[in-house]
Amino acid sequence: MKLNAFALAILPSTLALPTPSDTHDAGVADKQSAESTTDQLLFSASLPEFTTHRNARDPAALNWSSDGCSASPDNPFGFPFTPACNRHDFGYTNYRAQGRFSKSAKAKIDTNFKDEYVSALFFGGIFSCRSR
Repeated sequence: MKLNAFALAILPSTLALPTPSDTHDAGVADKQSAESTTDQLLFSASLPEFTTHRNARDPAALNWSSDGCSASPDNPFGFPFTPACNRHDFGYTNYRAQGRFSKSAKAKIDTNFKDEYVSALFFGGIFSCRSR
């Protein structure tokens, strides 16, 4: 197909190429969205909801890698803590990648993990008052 001189003259003005400011704005929006999604999955979603997202790697833009409970046992006393360890790793990894891993962020992520650990022990674990 041959393009005539008129088509060549108007072609650049008809393309909607992003301007540098559009690209910057999109990058900022993507960063804010990733941070917001990380916070929601880390601090607001239930542990089963988090695990569903983790298993699906949803959203794919976040880092879902984890080594479980590292040096500590994954299932002490027969109660699985791996999901809480996975969420703890998710928090550390993504906060670091997003440039938000500070002393206060670490403390908040650690407290979240501790609360899930204690909850598992008392409400679903060895200290549960439920009859077996």
